[in-house]
Amino acid sequence: MTATALTATASGFVNDGPSWLKMPPGAQAAYIQGVNDSSNFVYVNDDLATATVKLARTRCLIEQKITATMLASQITATYNANRSSTNQPPLAIYVLLMSGNCKNYINQERGRMGLPPI
Repeated sequence: MTATALTATASGFVNDGPSWLKMPPGAQAAYIQGVNDSSNFVYVNDDLATATVKLARTRCLIEQKITATMLASQITATYNANRSSTNQPPLAIYVLLMSGNCKNYINQERGRMGLPPI
């Protein structure tokens, strides 16, 4: 049996680069603000590593004064510059960007919690 990765899509939702690029900038900013807020909410059942990354990303956004409009612009630029990313949902691009933008913050928080750097 061979396992294959399938992309889950739902009609009317933002599933990929083309659907992202069809939205006006204000809608993109609102969308990514929701993605950010839900992605960085620390749940009581999060493990330490997950909670640490969420806290670090939030601190990174605050200290670097990164806004939803800025994140949306970075996602748009990623889709435009890297056509191979167009099949990925905005959430995947968000995680990739935040991992790069906030790597130092993530590693600082991981160190405070006794975790190795990523």
